[in-house]
Amino acid sequence: MKNSGQLSFNLGRPRSRQSETGPAHVEALYFAILPDPDTAALSFELASDLRAQHGFSAKPRRSDLAHITLYPIGTYTGLPEEAAFAAMQAASTIRKPSFQVIFDRAVSFGNNNNRPLVLWNKEGNAELKTLHRELNEAMQLTGFANDDGVKFEPHMTLLYRGHLIPEVILEKPVTWTVRDFVLINSLQGKGKHEHLCYWPLLRSAA
Repeated sequence: MKNSGQLSFNLGRPRSRQSETGPAHVEALYFAILPDPDTAALSFELASDLRAQHGFSAKPRRSDLAHITLYPIGTYTGLPEEAAFAAMQAASTIRKPSFQVIFDRAVSFGNNNNRPLVLWNKEGNAELKTLHRELNEAMQLTGFANDDGVKFEPHMTLLYRGHLIPEVILEKPVTWTVRDFVLINSLQGKGKHEHLCYWPLLRSAA
């Protein structure tokens, strides 16, 4: 069940802290866009085909983990409740219409021997960049550092531990309508994403 995104807290600057229950573990907190189930399944099939064609040893990313990282918050030991609540406060102020995301090619990211294979759009997906910028501005008001210095390049990872391949132009772009965004708590090394809260975007005018 999706949680309502209309939350408001007054917490000041967030702090990282270790969970008081259970053993310590690393968790990554970030805002993300999720594909619909059909698009997620399609991305997995596409990754499997590209893996076979280009000899990748790594397995495709599971379809239930498919996402576009919209705004990275940080990596912590244990769930940082203060940071999560402050991020929710920021997200609740966003008022943006729904929009289309389009990926027209698969490319190798990075400049080392571990190059993730990702879906990407040469035109940049301007609406995603606008949403990222609005989130950055809202996050600053709740005590987070300015993220403008980090270049945001919208993409969706198909598999990790890849190698360099030429750009693959997709016969049919991967596209879907973005209707909400989510705060994810990723349990590192466990292959598990906790969806903490969703925020719906406004309906576009017909």
